[in-house]
This record gives sequence, structure tokens and C-alpha cells, in this order.
Amino acid sequence: MGDPAGVGGEVILKAMPRLCRKSIPVIVGDTRVLDQLTSRLFRDGQRRFKGLGEARMGEAECVDLGIISEDVQFGSVAPLHGHAAHSYIIEALKLIFLNEVSAIVTCPINKTAINLAGIRFVGHTELLAHYSGVTDYVMMMAARAFRVSLVTIHIPVRAVPPEITVQKVFSCIALTYASLRDYFRIEAPHIKVCGLNPHAGEQGVIGNEEGEIREAITRARSLAMNIEGPFPADTLFHKIDCDAYIAMYHDQGLIPVKTMDFAKTVNITLGLPFIRTSVGHGTGFDIAGTGKADPTSLIEAYGTAERMLAASS
Repeated sequence: MGDPAGVGGEVILKAMPRLCRKSIPVIVGDTRVLDQLTSRLFRDGQRRFKGLGEARMGEAECVDLGIISEDVQFGSVAPLHGHAAHSYIIEALKLIFLNEVSAIVTCPINKTAINLAGIRFVGHTELLAHYSGVTDYVMMMAARAFRVSLVTIHIPVRAVPPEITVQKVFSCIALTYASLRDYFRIEAPHIKVCGLNPHAGEQGVIGNEEGEIREAITRARSLAMNIEGPFPADTLFHKIDCDAYIAMYHDQGLIPVKTMDFAKTVNITLGLPFIRTSVGHGTGFDIAGTGKADPTSLIEAYGTAERMLAASS
């Protein structure tokens, strides 16, 4: 459900009719929040989910952790909300490792609330990787045919250049390539790689990180991967002509994909021992609880998880 004071509960309730067609969604969160939203946003005021194990196709199940005991002040940042969001993730991980569910689809969390609760993670991706015992993982942002994987994720821009190493770039390429083949049924993926600096470094005049990137590309090509680059990022995305792009840092990759189709952008974590997708937006504290939240990204994230499961089975 994500942060209980954010738009997570609202988009779940709005998306539910679209999520129950091929599989049974299992909501991990607090029914107190969902009931509060139901009475506020829906005329009939009736709950649309059942307890774990009680649902049939066309319905949803719910794992109620009972952390939120009073009505939530939507849009507020609080340690309790961070604790709740973290607890939902841990419960979802228990379900996936016990084979009770087939994939995890997450609604947004608030990093400040998570940290106020004493949990030192900067995002869902890092948290899931930690508890899964994974060190090589990749954030991919996808809007159907437009996919961008990131070499670095939630770090300050000034910290990016030292992280652009042959191994990190190659690992991102390799995980992306394998995932395109295994989860998207692309037999021979074609990937293009961004440079870090303007004009892709201009042969070292504007920076030398592209040397590391080129060596990673050469290594990938030696393994028969169809990889091109590094290309200047400012001209690379105007025409979608490959299966995925590799960007060096967060905004370099996320700005173009979210500009292309913000509502349907999905966050996919590659390299985990299970399928995990997420909405491509944040907690929306400015509109939380108002009925204005758009469920499109959650619908797309859930559908993406279903398609990835089908492709890998």
C-alpha cells in the first residue's frame, strides 16, 4: 500500500476493478486506511476486498497489519507512517518467499517518513535488494516500448562520476539484456548506452568517464550482446529505436521516459529473485485523500508484473 498518508490506498481502490481479471490481488496494508478512503471517496461506502484466502477471481484479498489505529491525516509525514510502509514491505517479502504470492507490486513510500522511523534506506529498490540478499540490481523505468535502466539510482549528482565504472556499467547492461530476454520475450535485445558528459565527453575534452563506459560496452559485445554507444544523452531519446537504453544517473533516464508517458510509466527492479514492479510516481501528498489520484500507473505496474510472470513461466 505504500505510505498510508499518500495516494497508495486511493489508487488501489480505484484500480481494483481492473486488477482482478486475470489474477487475485493481495493488498498488504491497513484496512483502517482503506475503509477511511472508501467512505470518503465512494458513494456506496462498501469494502471491495476480503481476508487472505477468502477471495475468488474477480475479488481481492487483504492482509491487514493493523498498524494504523486512527484516521490518517492524508498528506502528512510521520514516523508511524514510515514504520507502517516498511512493515508492509516486510510482510510482502514474507509472502513472496513463502510462495503465497507470485510478484510484488508497490505503491509509493516517503523516504523522509521511512528515515524518521529509524529505517535507513533511500528507497524501495534498495530496501528490497537488501532483504533479498542481492548486491547486483537495476532500476528500470518502462512505458511499454520505451525502457531505460539506470547505472546509479538514489545518490547525489556529485557522487555519480566515481560510480561510473566498467563493472557497474557492464552489470547494468547484462541484467537489462537478460531481463529483456527472460521477461519480455525479446530473443536478441538491442540496447543503446548513454554517455555521462555532454556530447558523450567529446573524446575526453569534456570528461573521461566515457572510457569506462566504452570498455563495459566492449565487454558486453564480446559476449555477443547487441550494444551500441556511448551516445550523447541529449539526442538519444528523440526516436525510440532499440529495446532499452542505459542511463548513467537518475534524472538522465527518468526525465525522458516520464515525459513520454508519465501516467503509464512503471518502475521495475531487475536482479531480484522475484518479480517486482511499482508505480512510476510518488506519494502525491498534495492530492492524497482528495479523490484526484490517477490509478493508471498502478494498473500498468500490475499488468506488467502479470506479463513478466507469463513470459518467464
